[in-house]
Amino acid sequence: MSNYTLTPLSGAPAGRTVLIGWDAPLASYFASVWDEREDEDAEDAHLVFAGGAPYDISDVNTVLELVVPYAVVPEGLRDQLLTDRESEGDRFPGRPATELVAAAALPYARSTQQADAIRAALA
Repeated sequence: MSNYTLTPLSGAPAGRTVLIGWDAPLASYFASVWDEREDEDAEDAHLVFAGGAPYDISDVNTVLELVVPYAVVPEGLRDQLLTDRESEGDRFPGRPATELVAAAALPYARSTQQADAIRAALA
């Protein structure tokens, strides 16, 4: 799994965190953006959470578009994410929890492509 912390855009609230990467066990790119609250009793404000299901985001440009409104995207990050995907691969099929995770995720698949990929992992 790769995981990169990006620099928030200027003017972003203090405590903003922007993460992006490739999750080989889910075979998906992911992006997460949230603002930590200074008050310990307040919940963090989650602005983006994507790629948390099998085969959720297969296109590197899609995941980059999710973080562009919140962070500086360094030159070369796109190529690095593609390299991460190629080197780490798809490790969803055959894992101990594959059937359980697939059964939970399949009814909520956002696209036919995602649903087909989940079904193929079960074959």
